[in-house]
Amino acid sequence: MQRLFNFMFPLKETKPIVMKTFLRSVGLGIVAILIPGLILSQHYVPLEPLEKNAILEEFTGVNCPNCPAGHQVMAQILATNPGRAFCVAYHPYNSSYTTPYPGEPDFRRHYADSLYMIPYAGTSRFMPSAFIHRRLWTPPERLMSRTVWSSHANTIMAEPSPMNVGMATNYNESTNILTVVVDIFYTDNFPGDHNLIVTLAENNLVSSQSGGTYPYTHKHTFREAFVGQWGDPILTDALAGTFYTRIFTFDYSATDYIMENCELLAFVLDNTSEEIITGIGCHAGDTTYITPDVSLTADTLFYENAQQCLDGQIVTVANNTSVYLDLVYVQEESYTSSPFLWLVDPWPFTGFPHTLAPGESIDLNVKIPLPVDAMMEFLYDDLMLVSEIDTQYVTIAVNEGLYSGIGDPASFKKSTLSMNYPNPFNTTTTFTYSIAQPTTVLMEVFSVSGMKVRTLVDRSHTAGEFKITWTGTDDTGQQLPGGVYFYRLKTDDVTITRRCVLLK
Repeated sequence: MQRLFNFMFPLKETKPIVMKTFLRSVGLGIVAILIPGLILSQHYVPLEPLEKNAILEEFTGVNCPNCPAGHQVMAQILATNPGRAFCVAYHPYNSSYTTPYPGEPDFRRHYADSLYMIPYAGTSRFMPSAFIHRRLWTPPERLMSRTVWSSHANTIMAEPSPMNVGMATNYNESTNILTVVVDIFYTDNFPGDHNLIVTLAENNLVSSQSGGTYPYTHKHTFREAFVGQWGDPILTDALAGTFYTRIFTFDYSATDYIMENCELLAFVLDNTSEEIITGIGCHAGDTTYITPDVSLTADTLFYENAQQCLDGQIVTVANNTSVYLDLVYVQEESYTSSPFLWLVDPWPFTGFPHTLAPGESIDLNVKIPLPVDAMMEFLYDDLMLVSEIDTQYVTIAVNEGLYSGIGDPASFKKSTLSMNYPNPFNTTTTFTYSIAQPTTVLMEVFSVSGMKVRTLVDRSHTAGEFKITWTGTDDTGQQLPGGVYFYRLKTDDVTITRRCVLLK
């Protein structure tokens, strides 16, 4: 079964709120940067075909006497469909119903004005009202009364979705930074253009409310959009099996938002029909889902005697999910910079990506040639496996009694190469390396096919720490296409290879 997986990380600076794009490396699944409390080496979206989730956009105001009845209907829909129905409540400026009471909080935002307009909303405007997936239920009417919200939401949730949306969020109270990871996985081909919309709403806001009793508590109140008015473009003519990931950070230090009361909503808008396709929501600090990945029967192979080294030990890689998963890369043997030699023998792959069907497994037999010639300082090495979801490691540990010799402690200090930063990058990245003793240094960049595309350093160095930047160009100065690249440091004492992702 042929399957295509595209890893897409568009960059965006959005205004007027302070929004930055956070970066992670996924071309080979390597996590370059970790945010405390948020595991970026996972995906947060189901891979199996599912029905659509219902996205309801409510229009309400503190001077609307019938709006409390609308709030009750919305609350009932959400309570009846946990994890399937989600809501954001807009207080647009272009309605007299939303004017705040004197001295009380102003919930209005201009973002909703373009939505709450004729003819986009339909032939009339009223409150309480809502878009249900922005569908024209009775053309040209998009704005619906509360009497049909529930039935329309049920219709949406019974329809198959060509994609699934997942989300993981984290906020740091010390830095006042909110981080939002949005994952989209296409379970079917989806033609045309579509946009991603991500909003921040807040619960438990108190004010007076016409038709309600003071203090009245407002829920799902729209605060910010992390994208443009009609969303940010993501893909065109997406193929089944495509992953799309977008990561945002938001500095909320200049706001009065209470993050523990906030929630995020992410949904995809079809530019052809102008309908929402599907979406997902979660509270700030929560995660919607963690995609299951290939599993390993062991995370450590410990070699206690020579026979184990010669015969090898097996770790089994299995797909215990209900969908096809790709192994993007498996390390075949130790790197030249590794403390001792090892290899996977026999080698079970003919190429990558290697697709594992549901329930399928594959054995990796890891052998260690004798004698084990290594320094006492090093007792283990790692075998790396990269799936379309994550990077995993199998530790290869050797009993020190098998070592043929112990190196001079003075030689323990070796040159090192750090992970480039930022990674991924789209303009410039910096490589940092430390040289243990005077040596000739060669730093080169290679494509995934193994072709050298750029020589960054080729000269003698004294001992010390050095930095070199790369702008994603080849030796002729031409800009390289986006994708995965390898950069290699070669000195008299080590050869170290790492990976980076160039975004375009």
